[in-house]
Amino acid sequence: MADIFLSYARADLTRAELLATALEQQGWSVFWDSALLAGQDFHDQIEDEIGKAGCMIVAWSEASRKSQWVKGEATLGHRRKILVPILLDAVDPPINFLSLHTENFVSWNGKTDSHTFIQLKRAVERLLSVERGQNTADLIKPSRELLQPTEPLKSSSDHRMVKLSLPRHLVDKYKHLLRPLEPEMVVIPAGSFQMGSNEYEDEKPVHIVTFAKPFALSKYPVTFSEYDYFAEQTGAAKPHDEGWGRGRRPVINVSWEDASAYARWLVETTHKRYRLPSEAEWEYAARAGSAGDYFWGDAHATEYAWFSENSGGKSLPVDDARIKANQFGLYHMAGNVCEWLEDLWHESYNNAPNNGSAWIHQNAGSEYGRVLRGGSWYSGRDTLSSAERNWLVPASCTNDLGFRLAQDLP
Repeated sequence: MADIFLSYARADLTRAELLATALEQQGWSVFWDSALLAGQDFHDQIEDEIGKAGCMIVAWSEASRKSQWVKGEATLGHRRKILVPILLDAVDPPINFLSLHTENFVSWNGKTDSHTFIQLKRAVERLLSVERGQNTADLIKPSRELLQPTEPLKSSSDHRMVKLSLPRHLVDKYKHLLRPLEPEMVVIPAGSFQMGSNEYEDEKPVHIVTFAKPFALSKYPVTFSEYDYFAEQTGAAKPHDEGWGRGRRPVINVSWEDASAYARWLVETTHKRYRLPSEAEWEYAARAGSAGDYFWGDAHATEYAWFSENSGGKSLPVDDARIKANQFGLYHMAGNVCEWLEDLWHESYNNAPNNGSAWIHQNAGSEYGRVLRGGSWYSGRDTLSSAERNWLVPASCTNDLGFRLAQDLP
């Protein structure tokens, strides 16, 4: 049984050999013999190797994207949740694998100390450590003697919550297997609403959007704590906090690419369907059944949003008790930070989708701009309306711009 099953097209043999050699230098065994991958006679042996491997690396290229054999192997690896995709050519993976984080090996030259290879190595290590028995069940059900209460119960009738924790040496040993710090999600019900307004041209025409199924949206914008954990696990750069503090403040100074990378990483590590929200999802969730300019109606804006009048010129913690949630239980759908969305920018809603999906086809949309919503700590009150729209190029990073996530429900 090999540690790693390497799936690739025969046309990529030279590059596959370079990768296999680098992986074997790390002490892992690699199943990658191109002779076996060439013919149907070896179907049973291939399936057996995939079934026993602790990790599968699939190398997407111009050739492998067209190979039914490679796509079949990748499907088996994906079902077993052992798949680690990489790119050998500047191509999109097949459609069934687009949601998986994919390391870019297009320019890799075989060096094992490169950032690209180190990222791949980390992904392989996580999978192999689980395969070898160091699984999350060891953390969920540790032996009784390892669980130590932080405070004793006074009596059998004392029903206070008792926090249990693993000893520090076990936390350090298994920290690479601990569940990622995920955003808290709120289920948004199915339904219809009127999207847009008659105030500005880019908010017209008002049109009905219908959500056939519920979806989830993060209760708060993604925080520094959540994003910093992602950065530590992947080697990504930590964004600057402007000296305001990190922790439960919304992450700022992140680009659309950064936000998308975070969502892809959560998909890879949790196997849940995280992504950036569509513009229609965002407005539907922000309005939460309201039809006016502001979801708080006649209440004071300062009860629901941090903006130029009350923010003190900076972002504030997402769970600050002075700010209330909207009717769906979502916080900061106006103010604090603007939020990146999935959609390309369009100058109006002419021909916009009416099913709540992201509008990513061109149709006269901007080739470069991605939609922003929500206003920020810097915004004036008049820019906090539920229909207000804006955009920036995806590489932009500003100190009043963050994001929250959506999740497709089973």
